[in-house]
Amino acid sequence: MCKILVVLTLASLALAFGRTDDAGSWQAVNHQGSDAPFDSLQYIDVEGLGASVYCVGVGFDGTDLWVTDANQEAGAPVIHVISTDGSLVETFDQYQTSSWGLRDMCCDGTYMFASEDYNVDAYDIATRSYAGSFTSYASNPNRAQGWDGTYFYTGSFSETIYQVEWDGVFGSSATYSAWSTAVANGGLYGTAYDETDDCIWASTASYDGMVYQIAMDGSLIAEHDFDPEVNIAGGCCTAPWEGTEQYWILEQGDPDAVWCFQIHTPATTPATWGTIKSSF
Repeated sequence: MCKILVVLTLASLALAFGRTDDAGSWQAVNHQGSDAPFDSLQYIDVEGLGASVYCVGVGFDGTDLWVTDANQEAGAPVIHVISTDGSLVETFDQYQTSSWGLRDMCCDGTYMFASEDYNVDAYDIATRSYAGSFTSYASNPNRAQGWDGTYFYTGSFSETIYQVEWDGVFGSSATYSAWSTAVANGGLYGTAYDETDDCIWASTASYDGMVYQIAMDGSLIAEHDFDPEVNIAGGCCTAPWEGTEQYWILEQGDPDAVWCFQIHTPATTPATWGTIKSSF
């Protein structure tokens, strides 16, 4: 009964706001994983940490994950800062946002950039305070947000990913161009730069479990189905797990959660070597 009420609430919100960023369907999820490539390495139930059912994006500030939460039933949108081990660090209000607020996020080491309609807001990762914004007319809203050190990568419920160039001045308008049409299911929601393999990963909101690995020339490297039982439907980022860069995705499910999927072989540590050694 609770799930039915949530779905009805989401439907009414979609009519009220003229759009929806929620997955809109519920499925059971399998929280078991292994060490095989593309299997789950970590699962964080963000609702269990106090988040609402309206979480949409995730970014990594070099230490912790940031999760955007529209928080529509309890008040203004918020950001949850969560450690990769699954502990809540802090929750704070988004700066002057409403409705779904901020969507996906990416970080340049100084600022966390978060997409909001035509604006991209920036937060100082040291103080977690709003620093300013710039305008991007690539799509409305600019749901996906990735950054490769030079360009941003954005898009919105489409097969098209736009490459955005910002001059670094808050209050200015960024230039953009269509960069890739590799997202075959047309459900683009999140982008994340993979420094290890020098590529872009794209998450989607098409309920088919598909994510896309895209070369830096915009061509498709591969399509991956991490787990068809996971309602990905949200933003994404890359962040370390056990010392190795992996792929983290926001799931709009029951509950909303953050998954870490293996895209690179974990580094061997004294702890992992002890486990390996014991198997001989």
